[in-house]
Parts: sequence; C-alpha cells; structure tokens
Amino acid sequence: MTSSLVPFSTELDHPSPYYLGAEIEPQLPEVLTAFEHDRCFLVTSRPLYERMGRGLAKRLRQAGIALKVVLVGDGEREKSWRSLRQLGEALIAGGATKDSLVLALGGGALGNLVGLAAALLYRGVRFVEIPTTLMALTDSTLSNKQAINGRRGKNLFGSYHAPVLIWGDVAYARSEPDRQRRAGVVEGIKNLLITGRGRAEAIELLNAWRAGDLLGLTRRLIDSKLPILRADPTERGSAIILEYGHTFGHAIEWLAAGRLFHGEAISIGMCLAAQLSNALGCASDRFVAEHEELLGERLGTPTQLPAEIAPRQLLETMHRDNKRSRKGLGYLLLRSWGEFVNPEGDRQTKVEDELVLKLLSQQAAPTTPRVKSVR
Repeated sequence: MTSSLVPFSTELDHPSPYYLGAEIEPQLPEVLTAFEHDRCFLVTSRPLYERMGRGLAKRLRQAGIALKVVLVGDGEREKSWRSLRQLGEALIAGGATKDSLVLALGGGALGNLVGLAAALLYRGVRFVEIPTTLMALTDSTLSNKQAINGRRGKNLFGSYHAPVLIWGDVAYARSEPDRQRRAGVVEGIKNLLITGRGRAEAIELLNAWRAGDLLGLTRRLIDSKLPILRADPTERGSAIILEYGHTFGHAIEWLAAGRLFHGEAISIGMCLAAQLSNALGCASDRFVAEHEELLGERLGTPTQLPAEIAPRQLLETMHRDNKRSRKGLGYLLLRSWGEFVNPEGDRQTKVEDELVLKLLSQQAAPTTPRVKSVR
C-alpha cells in the first residue's frame, strides 16, 4: 500500500533531507531531477539488484535519467580498502564527474562503503542513501559518518560526508529476514536507555515491532534518535552517548566475522556495559535485568558473549576502538535510565583492564549459545 511522502531533516551540522514512506519509489525520479547532474550511478549488490535494483534502474531510465549500475559486495567484510579502491576506479571508469550523483542501494555496510567512496572521489561528490534494512533506515543513514574497516578493527578509517538526501522507502525492507529486523530494533532500545525515556516506552517500541507496521516502527525508531542529534548536530559532543554498548559491541562484531548482525553485537555490548557498571557498584541488579529482559526475553537478540570469542582477544580488540583517545580506552556506563556514571565531558569512564577481563571471563561460559552464520 502506497503511503504519503513524509519529509524531515536529520538535524545534523550538515543536515540531509529524509523522505520517508511506503511504496514511494515512483516519486524518486522527480526528487532526483531537482539536483542538477550529468549522470547517476546506482551502486548495489547483485542480490539486491536482482530483487529491487533492476526495477529501480528501469524506472529511473524511463524518467530520462542517465544511469549506470555498479555492483559491489555487501556486508562488513566488504568495508575494506580493496572494495573502496575497486568502487572508486569503477566510478571513474564509468565516467563519473564532480556533477554526478552516486546512489547507494543497500544496508548500513554498503552505505558506509559508498559514502566514503563519494567523500574521496574528486575530494567529494554527491551521494544519495537508499536504505534497504531497518537498521539502515533508522540508524546508519541518520549519521554523516562514513567508514571502512582495517585489519585490526571496525570503522578505523573514515570521514564525515553527508548524503544530499535519504530515500526511506520501507517497501525495500519488507523482505528483510526476521532475525535481521530484530537486530534493527536494538539501537532504538539503546536510544531510550540513554535518554531516560523509560521502560514503558521501550515496551511500546517492542509492541510496535510485534504489530508488524513497518512504516510506523521505522518512524518510531527514527524519532528515538533525532533528539540526540538535534542536541549535538556535529556528532562530536553529547551525541557520544549514541555509542553506548558499542565499545564492547564493535569489537564483538569484528571478531564474530559475519556471524552476528550489528544490532546483535550491540545487544551483547549493552548488556556487558550494564554488568560492568554493576560491578563498579553503580548500576543496580534490576537495571542489569532490564537489559536482559528487553533485549533477550522480549526482543530475542543475544545478550551473552559467544563462546568462540576469547575474553583477552576481545579486550585487545577493544583497545583499538575508534573512540580511543590519548586518555586511553573509556566506557560509556549508565547508573540507570538516562543517568551516566560520568555525566561530564566525554561521559566515558576509565576501568582497569583486570576488572573488564574478569567480567568477560565470567561471561565466556561453555554453555553460552553459539550464533549461526548470517552469511
């Protein structure tokens, strides 16, 4: 069913217009023609091209838009220097100029790769985000951060580069597997935790997920993040709170090597952060239990460290976290809903490695369920 087109802003320092709706693809050519360009490049993966990209390409060409298709791999392992170089060279070989538009049709990983390629090509060309997953619709596209991974960790090389627009047609995400969609809800739970909006609102969010109204759920998830970006449009100040659970989560995602979705790794990371706060005498047992209840019992995302990830290996990977500064590794920790352990400055708390390692060792029990590959 076609819905009306709802435009709003990402609220960032360099804001991008976001067009949200269901079955709104027919309106995209008109929106794109408002941006003067010589040609468009549709960058997507082969599976996505076969499912939805071919029809989109046909529609754009029928509207008189000069279009070339570039196929790339998808997933975290494709966020590499090799993939970045290949994409950049393919765009140049295809005749890209400073006046071209690059369209990223895919999830968060593909959007990151295309966004960074657009930032680097000719010192910056325009690109459009066309997200195809719930996570990309509601989280990764609401940031101007573009990045690829290095050999030793996630998102180690990147830049800030804003899309000229985000085209949020939830129809593209309807075929998303249930497990992946569950993972897409995790960041919304996190946003409610860090802003103190309470357990009742988190339950409402989970009820919206169960109801199956993808458009309504998408808007609810977006609305959980926009106030944070509005308070810090640069993403370099108070918006650091969006990284709650990510110090653990990014390292877990990296070491899982494709066996966990981003949201699943962050789910585990938030539960570990709550347990670490509890171990420091800050968070209550009840607050830790609320993490387990909302994420594990109600949403069904993993909350324990997979047995195949060694605690010391995880700690070493965390020490290469992209938020690490000259002060060393810090943790974003909550006492309760919306109340950080260190509410001033960068809100990060220093914790001795020995305590973190002890916590991780307690988690790494042989009975911890293993997660099947998502590849």
